[in-house]
Amino acid sequence: MADNAVKVSIVAPIPTAAVEPEKSLTLIQRIDADEGLKAKRKLLTVVSLILLAIAFSGAKVVEANTFIMKVTFTNQNGIAYLLLLSIAFLMIRYYNYARPYHDELYEAWTQRMLNDDYFYRYHEEAGESDGLINDLQPESLERDIYQQDCRGIKTKYRCSYILGRNFEYTWFSGSGYESWATVNLMRIKGNTVKKKDKPVAVNKINLKPYFKILSYELKYQVSSFFTHRENLDILAPYLLGCFSILSFIFSKEIIEMLKGFTS
Repeated sequence: MADNAVKVSIVAPIPTAAVEPEKSLTLIQRIDADEGLKAKRKLLTVVSLILLAIAFSGAKVVEANTFIMKVTFTNQNGIAYLLLLSIAFLMIRYYNYARPYHDELYEAWTQRMLNDDYFYRYHEEAGESDGLINDLQPESLERDIYQQDCRGIKTKYRCSYILGRNFEYTWFSGSGYESWATVNLMRIKGNTVKKKDKPVAVNKINLKPYFKILSYELKYQVSSFFTHRENLDILAPYLLGCFSILSFIFSKEIIEMLKGFTS
């Protein structure tokens, strides 16, 4: 009986160093790769530009090609109102796709603002830090720092309602316990007074630093449109849609105002 040939296949193991972990995409790369977002942004932009053309140049929509048939428009006055309602719907639809990016854009520009010397500055030679973030630290955080029971601090800038501005402090103790506190930036700690034999901290309104904070907020929000393109990628369709709606409603007033500037 002939011996059966035995075939042995040796596969060399893949070196661990050769397998690189997948790199996480940046915010810009994820925006560019989001096909649903791009489709809704393109549709909103096109419809907004058509309404702008109708409002300012008197353009008429004669015919529209669809996948099934060709539609001819006879009532030109109703087309503009149809486009206006379409833009309102498309803005809501676009917001559904863009909503996750809004939070990331907010975190990005607020962290850039908090790194400004006015809010936080670290002196390497002295090993100390100063700034508004340090000045407004809550008492519970100061106590943990004094007791050397603080293992890391995170500060976030929060906007609430129209003019509500707060610092949100989060820190971790040596045992891993997480603590947090919120400081209203319109109020600062004042003197301690006695009320019924108990010390009570009095909060006083201080508008000067509050308005300075708002000026920094405006500065970093505006600069983000010129230095970080992801802001325009997400927010420009909203601006164009709102501008087209306002231009249609106040078209006569805007045209008269433009004539006044050019005359």
